[in-house]
Amino acid sequence: MKYTKYTIQTTNEDADMVSVLLMDAGIFDIQIENNIQLTDEELNQIYADFKKDLPEDDGTCKISFFVEEKTDPSEIEADARMIEEVKAALLEVPETYGIAPVSLSVEKLDSADWENNWKEYFKPFRVDQIQIVPTWEEIPEDAGDIVIRIDPGMAFGTGTHETTRLCLRGLLANLSENDKVLDLGCGSGILGICALKLGADAVTSVDIDEQAVRVAKENYEVNGIDPETQHFFIGNAVSDEDLKQQILSQGPFEVVVVNILADVIAEMMPSLDQYLVPGGKLITSGILDSKEQLIKDSIAANPALEYEETEADGDWVRITARKRA
Repeated sequence: MKYTKYTIQTTNEDADMVSVLLMDAGIFDIQIENNIQLTDEELNQIYADFKKDLPEDDGTCKISFFVEEKTDPSEIEADARMIEEVKAALLEVPETYGIAPVSLSVEKLDSADWENNWKEYFKPFRVDQIQIVPTWEEIPEDAGDIVIRIDPGMAFGTGTHETTRLCLRGLLANLSENDKVLDLGCGSGILGICALKLGADAVTSVDIDEQAVRVAKENYEVNGIDPETQHFFIGNAVSDEDLKQQILSQGPFEVVVVNILADVIAEMMPSLDQYLVPGGKLITSGILDSKEQLIKDSIAANPALEYEETEADGDWVRITARKRA
């Protein structure tokens, strides 16, 4: 698919005004680029695995929007009018609103190029004895026995994010051979694939995002996982009672892993014990260290669970609990 990318060079201070100008022209989907680093909490909220090293903020900002190439003459004409309206407005804004002068640049793009640009940041790496390799990279010669091939697509979970690493290490520490595992918020499927390669008997994967489940299934196939050992469900495991029963039909589980967001985990905590066998382990992450006490309190509020340990990686923690016998 072909696109034209229009980029407006402005300042961080004037970015809101330029954004309003674009909305007035009917353009609501925009991309903002500056050197203001997102916080860890903001990165987690958008499920970002990669945190770019940015140069010092110089106050400049690029606002881009994309226009798909059309074949219908009326649509082509409508897009042309919209662009002329934007150009005219950009000429007026410095004098009308007292903002810094802006400039507009144009670039032709093929979606196959820019949709895959992020892949340059994802290279083979290790988490303890687990070697994680993107599907488009060669497996290193010293990869070892546990190799996971991953193409995360638009799903969370390459293994590079601290929370995913913490969960992988949680599986290494708590999983026994022939265990049944429940992966709530499965994302790319990396944790379930790891569990099966470590000797789990079966994995049940659940995600609220249909696209994530599709990506996870593809990654299971790439890794040669036996279809008999995998079960997938789409939906909200907190509010959907029918889904809960479907999950329970595959359990109970020796290990439940939940790598989502702390507030969501706390909301789920009153019902998570129902999925575990007595003595089963609950591995949770997606938790900033500032939210550690929230999860500990939610565990303490469930009489069927008891807190076991916390492990940290940077500003993130993994909290493990156990179902009482």
